[in-house]
Amino acid sequence: MGRPSARLFATLLAVAVPPLVAFAAITVYAGPWLSDHGYGAGTQLLVGAAVTALWAGMVAIVAARLMAGEARSMVELARRGTRPLAADHAELSEAQRRLVSTLDERNAQIAALAEMVRRAPIADEPAAVAASMAAVARSLTDDPTWVMAVLRGPDDAALPPGVYGPDPDLVPSPVEEIHRWASTVQADQDAISGARHAAGPWGAFVVVDVAAGEEVRAILLAPWEGRPAPSPAELGLLSLLGQHAATAVEHALLYTRLRSQADELNRMAAVQTDFLRGVTHDLQTPLTSIRALAAELRDGVASNAAAQDDLDTIAHQADRLRRMVSQLLVVSRLEAGALTPRQEVFRLEPIVRRTWAALRAERPFDLQVEGPEHLAIGDPDRLEQVLWAILDNAVKYSPAESPIRVRLSASEQAGASGMLRAELEVTDEGAGMDPETRERAFEQFYRSADARRAAPDGSGVGLYAARGLLRAMEGDIELDSQLGSGTTVRIGLVAEPAGSDAAPVVADSGQRRA
Repeated sequence: MGRPSARLFATLLAVAVPPLVAFAAITVYAGPWLSDHGYGAGTQLLVGAAVTALWAGMVAIVAARLMAGEARSMVELARRGTRPLAADHAELSEAQRRLVSTLDERNAQIAALAEMVRRAPIADEPAAVAASMAAVARSLTDDPTWVMAVLRGPDDAALPPGVYGPDPDLVPSPVEEIHRWASTVQADQDAISGARHAAGPWGAFVVVDVAAGEEVRAILLAPWEGRPAPSPAELGLLSLLGQHAATAVEHALLYTRLRSQADELNRMAAVQTDFLRGVTHDLQTPLTSIRALAAELRDGVASNAAAQDDLDTIAHQADRLRRMVSQLLVVSRLEAGALTPRQEVFRLEPIVRRTWAALRAERPFDLQVEGPEHLAIGDPDRLEQVLWAILDNAVKYSPAESPIRVRLSASEQAGASGMLRAELEVTDEGAGMDPETRERAFEQFYRSADARRAAPDGSGVGLYAARGLLRAMEGDIELDSQLGSGTTVRIGLVAEPAGSDAAPVVADSGQRRA
């Protein structure tokens, strides 16, 4: 009596049989007595019907309570699993045990599917992923006949059309008419979406759609001749497999596309770096020659003031171009990892004054020195390049005749006994930067629209090279700028007290290395 249909049949017998037996017994044995006392056949039927209805109600109440309890236990079993229910009830009915077995089997299959899909090698070629999905279908269903047929893909080189087995090293076999038919056969209206049992000229098959967007069209296919049609639950599981397979293939294709784009970008970046390195080397020599020749000519035309001014301008612009070329060379060396600054001790003030003089800016300049005397540690030539880029920006992007202020100071460096931090601030009264420009100011070749209008001849590598040089010297740089309120650039370097035994280095005004 474990089946629900048997229990229902027993309940109907319990409702119908006892009243019929009782009525028959009363009719046979008590019929004459009832007739003698005035109880006719109609009265007897009425009383029998009332008793039968009362009895049916009592049986229905008892059966409903029994069945409701079992239904609640099944719902609880499906919701909570088998362990809590087994703890509450010592024994399970046959129907409950079958439900437990089915749930456990489905849960195990779903867990196995999730683990197999998680291990799908999406970092490999898409063809290897297609083969792995065929292997997942075979392992999940314990059926060695599953294959994956790719009918269309976005890139035949990455995912060639063909029929894939579980071995990724084998070349896929060609797509045949049976696979095209299976991909187009229509499922029943009430069938599970994405998985179907189909029969046709080639026999019976189970077909699972693997549709990754509009670009990929593929199916998982297994012959099903002579076997019972899969249940809705099995088709649902296979449909889930098809969705996971489509996701894995799509991710593999995307990964391959991104990897190809990254390789191309790296190649272009290498070409750009080589170009910059070559151009900067080629420009250094003629610019140095131009400056030297201008200096020689200036010495030979001492009586001509106009010629002197022109030659001074030529020398200044040649020196300016040489510095810009040096910035590009620094960028190429930074990207190649071939730049190693010297480590020396030096005073900052002479380098700041010399760099400002080299700019030949016709505007007020205010240099303040505060804090304890100190010596910065780093490469003075590289720091001069950094200062030239920062001071040049301050002059280009601030109004004419507005002052440029520089403040030098030093403070104790946290966590380093006896060491100081040299700080240098350059402040202008320019237009400032909006948040986006401030965030991207250190990007290579970045120039905002306002910067292009203010100084069309900029290169966009000054701050990028400055940050790279300072980091190579274990320093740092940051910006503080608000739109309409000017800009302050802060530089930090490792320093030591000026009383150290190390002799300070004060670079002269001669030619510097690139």
